[in-house]
Amino acid sequence: MGLLSGDTLGPLAVALLIFLLLLDLMHRRSRWAPRYPPGPTPLPVLGNLLQVDFEDPRPSFNQLRRRFGNVFSLQQVWTPVVVLNGLAAVREALVYRSQDTADRPPPAVYEHLGYGPRAEGKRRGHTASLQAEAGSRNFSAGKSQRI
Repeated sequence: MGLLSGDTLGPLAVALLIFLLLLDLMHRRSRWAPRYPPGPTPLPVLGNLLQVDFEDPRPSFNQLRRRFGNVFSLQQVWTPVVVLNGLAAVREALVYRSQDTADRPPPAVYEHLGYGPRAEGKRRGHTASLQAEAGSRNFSAGKSQRI
């Protein structure tokens, strides 16, 4: 029979999936290790999602802090995360090593607070309407202006 018959398709798909997961793991490890602080070994695709309790992450972070120190790294799916514990670690990272940490993305809450692209258009429209209203009020036909 052929290689892709019904009997061999299932094991072939499982073998391909295992190969791709191992390839993903090796690619992440080679890219991840030299640039980030030590941390727990991430699972393929999921990263460290199963090692952190998102309802109350403090006990999980305390356990990881005892194992890896005040600065450690996690991988949430494909996003690297560096966790800082304590004032000294935060000061070291943000004040003394600011060049290394300057590429942080803006917090996701900024979209909802009025700093996103949609909010910029709203601000421009609001400013234009205020300027138009002030202009029509100041330069209307019955109003004299002193120079």
